[in-house]
Amino acid sequence: MGYHIVFDVTQVGFRWWIPGLVFVFGGLFVLIGWAVKTSGDRQAHLKGLLFQLVGAVAVVAACGWFGAMYREYHAAEKALAAHDYSVAEGIVTNFVPMPPGGHAIESFTIGSAHFAYGSGWGSTTFNSEWNTGFLHEGVQARIAYRGKDILKVEVK
Repeated sequence: MGYHIVFDVTQVGFRWWIPGLVFVFGGLFVLIGWAVKTSGDRQAHLKGLLFQLVGAVAVVAACGWFGAMYREYHAAEKALAAHDYSVAEGIVTNFVPMPPGGHAIESFTIGSAHFAYGSGWGSTTFNSEWNTGFLHEGVQARIAYRGKDILKVEVK
C-alpha cells in the first residue's frame, strides 16, 4: 500500500476569505461611524469617530493579514514547484494532539525531524485545522517541509 496525499498546500489553495471578512466588517464599522457622525449630535459625533477609527484599523490590519497570508502561500507553492524542501519519512512518534478547546500547539516527530504548529488562524500551510485525524501516534507518514512550514503530508 502506497502513500496518499492528505494535505498539499497547492491543492487547498489560498484562503483569502478570513482576512476578507475582517475587511468587510471593518468597512461596515467605517460606514456606520460615518452615518452616526453626520447625525448632528455632538456625543454621536464622537461615537461615530470612534467607530470609524476602529473600522479603519480593522481594514488596514486585514490588508496586512491578507498580504502576509498570500506571501506565505506563494512561497510554499514556489518551494513545492521548485522541489526546494526537505522530506521526513517514517513513523509518527511523540504526537501531542490539539486539546478539544484548541489554543495550544500540536506536535510530533518523524525520525529526527520535529514538527509543531498551532490552530491555523492566518496560515495557509499545514496546521491542526487540517489534521482531521490523519496524523497520529504510530502512523507511517511522509512530510514535505521548508523551515517550520509543512507543505505536503502523505500517509500510508
